[in-house]
Amino acid sequence: MNEIERITAQVVSGYRDGAWPCVSVRELLRSLSPAEAAAHPVASAHSAWEIALHLGVWRDVIRRRLGGEAIDYQHDEDWPQPAEPTEANWQALLEELDRGHRELVETVRRLPLSKLDETVPGKPFNVYFMLHGVPQHDLYHGGQVMLLRKALRSG
Repeated sequence: MNEIERITAQVVSGYRDGAWPCVSVRELLRSLSPAEAAAHPVASAHSAWEIALHLGVWRDVIRRRLGGEAIDYQHDEDWPQPAEPTEANWQALLEELDRGHRELVETVRRLPLSKLDETVPGKPFNVYFMLHGVPQHDLYHGGQVMLLRKALRSG
């Protein structure tokens, strides 16, 4: 297994398969109803719906950065406003997040090893560092979603 394959496995693991200590971010999000996903059971914390949107934004950012774009988002772009909390809107968001994940995985899988040492356009870090941040970011927000779900279901 080369380094691209190892990084790809980590990107897949954090979102889809679940890292060793917990369920996957995908499973956590799919375990919520639209009302639960839109709820704010923790004061001044993002909802699971907002987190799902945020994860989708960053899949797109990473993919575009790998394509050579220098991208920075403002807060309102980084945390888009959720749609009305209907079943159809929630399912559409989850499907869009899955699609974005598949596209990111395929982009990473096709990278040449030499790309890992390149500096990310407009950033002080390289592609290797950025790609290791993807599963870290997923698992960080997965922990938040788990706490939100516990807060919703324990009350």
